[in-house]
Amino acid sequence: TGLQNALGDKGKIIYAKGANVTDDKGIVDFLNLYEKAVQVDSRSPQEMIDEAVAAAKQSDVVVAVVGEAQGMAHEASSRTDITLPPSQRALISALKATGKPLVLVLMNGRPLALVKEDQQADAILETWFAGTEGGNAIADVLFGDYNPSGKLPMSFPRSVGQIPTYYSHLNTGRPYNADKPNKYTSRYFDEANGPLYPFGYGLSYTTFSVSDVKMSAPTLQRDGSVTASVQVTNTGKREGATVIQLYLQDVTASMS
Repeated sequence: TGLQNALGDKGKIIYAKGANVTDDKGIVDFLNLYEKAVQVDSRSPQEMIDEAVAAAKQSDVVVAVVGEAQGMAHEASSRTDITLPPSQRALISALKATGKPLVLVLMNGRPLALVKEDQQADAILETWFAGTEGGNAIADVLFGDYNPSGKLPMSFPRSVGQIPTYYSHLNTGRPYNADKPNKYTSRYFDEANGPLYPFGYGLSYTTFSVSDVKMSAPTLQRDGSVTASVQVTNTGKREGATVIQLYLQDVTASMS
């Protein structure tokens, strides 16, 4: 595996399955409708959790790979609940209770609602559905040999009730101002207004400064163009790359 290749003889990896992708028989039957894509362990959920907890207690750090099966995120596979399946959430809670540093590696095909996991994990690495070299790439990031530099191409909501949520979403009602809350502004009363992870979010092992930002024009005319230039400096102690994000606002939109 990727972790074994990266670690070599410098340490030991203790593996435990920990949980099924899901324990919901109806979902398993759907995922295995055309091919046996998901295998369900014959052991009870608690037996698998106990094995994982025992392994965690012997370890310096816990890496838990969680998320969706590919069949849960393709065409004709919409979900009304975008949290992790209960089987995986129970595993994460048990691993967190060991007190060991907990890293979650996410494999998923859509934004998930991860409010609880965000509080439990010491770090979360989003990998989507990685290809054949995914294991090696993930290991490179986890061991610090490669700096994570990607930014989210979509927002992660706090719950399914926030959908649709994206950076340019046209909100209805009076705009919400967190600095000057008003009874009649558009907001949730049971949840924060913003997403858990906004579009363009992403962490790095190093830091960058952005300076000398120049635009050839302050506005973009119809059928025109604007040239932007910027100076980016790695101000940290690690090699790395970053994504420079430039946002445009259509002040007087022709349609909404």
